[in-house]
Amino acid sequence: MSLIEDPISVISLIGAYISLYAAAFHFLVRVKRKRRIERKEKFSKALVEGLKTDSIATIDDIVNIYKGVAGLSSEDLSYRYGLGTQLREFLVDLVSKNKKVIDISLEDNVIRDWKQKVSEFIQKNEETSPYADLPAAERNILADISTFLEKNDTKSVKRKTLELAGMIQARNDDLNKIRTINIWTVPLSIIGLILTIIFGFLAWIR
Repeated sequence: MSLIEDPISVISLIGAYISLYAAAFHFLVRVKRKRRIERKEKFSKALVEGLKTDSIATIDDIVNIYKGVAGLSSEDLSYRYGLGTQLREFLVDLVSKNKKVIDISLEDNVIRDWKQKVSEFIQKNEETSPYADLPAAERNILADISTFLEKNDTKSVKRKTLELAGMIQARNDDLNKIRTINIWTVPLSIIGLILTIIFGFLAWIR
């Protein structure tokens, strides 16, 4: 009997594929999240030790540590966004005295001193690349707009502004699609698993 002649087997196979896809998706998400957490912990630990020993004095020191943790080459310039995010997260842990990151016995004056240093690192990172928190495409457009403003080229500024607006709309549409997919992923995985069990059992007792 072919699959077409046996709807139970067809539905069971579809359910198995849905469950497999959902399981693979969640596995990849967990792996990515775990890797990010490990890198954050390693960076925070190095930053704490560097601040304790005064071996971190410049933004270049921070950049080298971050690139070492993230496994980036010396020519890679894509680190600005990730570095800014990591420094801000460390700042939150520092001010809130997160015992998983810093020694809660640190005196308040030491924490204030570290906070000042980290804040300066964040500022210098942003000064080097003011649009670092944005994706490459938007970052390039804003850099072009800044250049055209300095040259008082309003026509080019308007053109670039329209490009930016279109790009924002496109990314918003993509984000809405991703949200829709995420909403349905878990229910579909559950339904797929249930169908696999039910119709697999029915096919077995036939």
